[in-house]
Amino acid sequence: MGIIGLAWLLIFLGSYIIFYLIVPMNIFPGRTDYILIFSNSLLKVILSATLAFVWITIMIKLRDLYIKRMLST
Repeated sequence: MGIIGLAWLLIFLGSYIIFYLIVPMNIFPGRTDYILIFSNSLLKVILSATLAFVWITIMIKLRDLYIKRMLST
């Protein structure tokens, strides 16, 4: 698998983690208190933003590696 294949794998893996693990996560099930709903949503936002930051960092590293390989050939 090349760099492009790894990039696509990261896209699919990131989408899976966000939409199938983080979004349905409910830390306080059955609670209707607004503070708990807000804290649950805030936790989801923080986890998704952290994942997005790590994903972007990896994609930048892959881009730099790809450009380095293209320039060396």
